[in-house]
Amino acid sequence: MSAEVMQGRRVALIDGASRHDLVVPLHARVVDVLRAGGAPIERDVRVVGLSGREIDRSTAMTALEDGVVLVLVDPTATVDPADRRTTRPPIAARATAVWMVIAAAGGILGFLSLLGTGTLPAAVRTPVAALALLAALAAVTVFSLRARPRTPTLAPVVSVSALAFGGGVAIVPDLPASSAQVAVFTGLLAAAVLTGVAGVMGATQTLRAQSRTASVIAAVLAAVWAVSLLLHLDPSAPAAVTLGLVPVAQRILQSSLVDVEPGTFIDYGRFQSTRWTVRQNLPDEVRTIEADDADALVERSTARLTIGVVLLVAAGAASAFTALPTFAVADPVVFGGRIALAVTVVLALLLSSRKSTVPFLRWVARCGAAVVVAAVLAALVPTIAPAMLVTVAGVLLVVALAAALLIVPVGRGLRSLGWSRTGDVFEALATALSLPTGMLAAGAIEVARAMMAT
Repeated sequence: MSAEVMQGRRVALIDGASRHDLVVPLHARVVDVLRAGGAPIERDVRVVGLSGREIDRSTAMTALEDGVVLVLVDPTATVDPADRRTTRPPIAARATAVWMVIAAAGGILGFLSLLGTGTLPAAVRTPVAALALLAALAAVTVFSLRARPRTPTLAPVVSVSALAFGGGVAIVPDLPASSAQVAVFTGLLAAAVLTGVAGVMGATQTLRAQSRTASVIAAVLAAVWAVSLLLHLDPSAPAAVTLGLVPVAQRILQSSLVDVEPGTFIDYGRFQSTRWTVRQNLPDEVRTIEADDADALVERSTARLTIGVVLLVAAGAASAFTALPTFAVADPVVFGGRIALAVTVVLALLLSSRKSTVPFLRWVARCGAAVVVAAVLAALVPTIAPAMLVTVAGVLLVVALAAALLIVPVGRGLRSLGWSRTGDVFEALATALSLPTGMLAAGAIEVARAMMAT
């Protein structure tokens, strides 16, 4: 090898999809590199470095570093229409907006139906409810059959659930035997059935997993309201149980997200010396896991977590004002249960949002906690004497100032292992006590006492 080559410059020339690695002499210029790489120098192309700075063609190699990357940019080039993707994000955004409008329509229909008989006349409510149920069935059928692996599924599943719930609530006729429990039970049952349809007919594994999770949650909530209907309880009782069930159901959901074969983690044939029963069959050993399988597992688990948290928090927020109608109750057990229910649910939602791997779910949990706080204030303000309102406002002002002061160090990245462990302890206690306090707020002790008396 000659001395001139030994003292040359290594250059990488990129022209579209092609790349040329060259070694050129020090006295060569950029135009010589273009000529050596086969690039047509008569084209109106610009030579740009990795930093984005344009490099003149007459620049010598001595002015450039060894290993420089030269990129050819043609400002007159046009993009092939087949390669354009600029229309997809607006279409996806419009589709999400349409699904959100459908969800809002279902929620408004159910809310107006639960307000009273005078809000929506029977002549209008029944056809609208039937139309909403048919639209939800048609939407879930078409979307389930036409879904693709990269199609967003959260907004459609939430919208179908909301529209089915609204239609199920409004379809209940105005009869003496009808009540709010019947309407809510019917709405939850309709949501469970329609999301179950998507869980069976879904064209993708993610859609099926997400729809089945939504169907199970709606069925569990429908069972809570069905039990209250059989026991002839006040609507605040199942609402309190629903609100207290939210943190517990979130913890159960997180522990059941990953669905893998039994032989994935343990080599049963090697480590299990005894069998649970004489008829037990050892699962097949999973020797290899492909990257596509791992990606699909993560996508399904994330879909389950997202839809589960959204539906649970939405159910808790919708039940908060009914579960905590007032604190002026004669029964001290119910009074203490409502206070403890509000405290445990707010703590569980706020503290659990710290560890969420999906940033969107953090704000979902925080919004749910804010709704519960608003329900507490709406129930507490009428019972406070006018002279105490100034004191309460002062306390809230001090709390707001303290929170504002904590925002600065937290925003700068303040971390504390001790405070994090303390938060974990309070989160575990709040999660464990939320459902029992919901039972107390629902008057479960009085119900049990009445059942024993009969």
